Amino acid sequence: MAYSPTTIANYFIQEKAKFGKLTSMKLIKLVYLAYSWYITLNGKNKPLTLEKAQAWKYGPVFPSLYKVIKREGKINVSEPLPNDKEETISKEDSEFLEKIWDLYGKYNGVELSAMTHAEGTPWREVYCRDCNSEIPDDSIIDHYSPKLKPVE
Repeated sequence: MAYSPTTIANYFIQEKAKFGKLTSMKLIKLVYLAYSWYITLNGKNKPLTLEKAQAWKYGPVFPSLYKVIKREGKINVSEPLPNDKEETISKEDSEFLEKIWDLYGKYNGVELSAMTHAEGTPWREVYCRDCNSEIPDDSIIDHYSPKLKPVE
């Protein structure tokens, strides 16, 4: 099942904010990394979210999630974000998100940003100033497929 990006963000907020500071930057990057690994493992016909990530100036972003975070005006997030969608994450997808947290939860937003902005990343390949281009799923899959071992 595909979820809204805010539903995925709220999973991390509800399950993980108790373990330390969860900034809006870290949250946005975690959702992008979860999306990226999910389509790499399951194929682009079974995405984690129906919304595609876009290449914005400060990295990969899901526009709807960014709008909610910006509207809330929060840098540090500890309470769930408003979400129009009443979605329950499946047990299987919760287990997947746990793996994402295990891999990336120890990093702060700046470190995650460096990972998603590095040379050769899908964001770097499509970013152009003021374009907000969609990051193609094929680029994401091509980038993450060689790194599959750590997630499995």
